Amino acid sequence: MADESAPQAESKLSPIEVLRLERTKLTQDELAVRCGIPRSTYQRWIAGKTEAKLSLAQLKALGRELGIERLEDIPDNFSAR
Repeated sequence: MADESAPQAESKLSPIEVLRLERTKLTQDELAVRCGIPRSTYQRWIAGKTEAKLSLAQLKALGRELGIERLEDIPDNFSAR
């Protein structure tokens, strides 16, 4: 399995992955669990395979875990650029 915390070209990372790697020491699985999101769903979001549709509770948890203080700081699109 690839090391998901290994540095990659930032242009290939989704904005949410950039925030996760810069602001936390959480794995994708840990972040997903803490936010009440299945890991496979989180991975589809960051790969651009599906659009992120979060409940209010999930959005609040994601903001808390990523240290997001303002709604404006949440990326509009979670997929890689």
